[in-house]
Amino acid sequence: MSCGPGSLPVVALVESAPRDRTMNCRCLLSPVKQVLGLPSPLRPRFLSGLSEAELNCVLSLAKHRQFRASSVIINQEDPAERLFLLTSGHGRQFVITSEGHKVVLQWLTAGQIFGGAAILSTPFRYLANMELVSEGCALVWERKTIRELLSRYPALWDNALSIAVTENIAWATAAHISLTSDNAPGRVAHLLVSLASAIGKTTRNGVEMKVSNEDLAEGANVSPFTVSRSLSAWRRAGILTKRRGKILLRRPELLLANA
Repeated sequence: MSCGPGSLPVVALVESAPRDRTMNCRCLLSPVKQVLGLPSPLRPRFLSGLSEAELNCVLSLAKHRQFRASSVIINQEDPAERLFLLTSGHGRQFVITSEGHKVVLQWLTAGQIFGGAAILSTPFRYLANMELVSEGCALVWERKTIRELLSRYPALWDNALSIAVTENIAWATAAHISLTSDNAPGRVAHLLVSLASAIGKTTRNGVEMKVSNEDLAEGANVSPFTVSRSLSAWRRAGILTKRRGKILLRRPELLLANA
């Protein structure tokens, strides 16, 4: 790995598939698909604290990939050979239980990393699957490359540890508390509040989320019937409105109180 001060390195990158202009991708790429910059105004936490030259070096050693909606990018138990940074779209991490049930662990949005097991010194396997709910793009670093970058730029190590503690562990703690203390509608309500913060789009009428009844049932560990019944009650109370594949949360402050 070689990055000259203030300049981009000359590296041999494996070109990604031809760029699909129908996708909402604003990553800055050279004609040979070398990453030149992030979409504006994306400021990933993982890359914070780097100088402009350092950031250029880290980005230039990434590969750019585009994915269709419903693409499974990481498979549970596969060797952890790559670290990903989502630059557009949103997705979710999940596991499949021995009984065949899908359990959603965490939702991810642009600017977040996944596949963190790739940075460990001892070769490891991915602990969960990762799928994109919408179409999107990601930057990808091979394990050897990202470990060299982590060694060269300690800020990346600090950022990765901070993300693990304040995002991943915090999400897991909140989910565990909800599962052990809330009733079924309460779990759905807490999940909706979390999703509104994570993937919601603020509009004039409230916070809109692209999420289905099946997504909520999987994420809250309840039946689709419970989700449908809860959403209907909250719709009658004027807390939200439901359209196919979308929920508009009008009164989030009342959601937990009415769970």
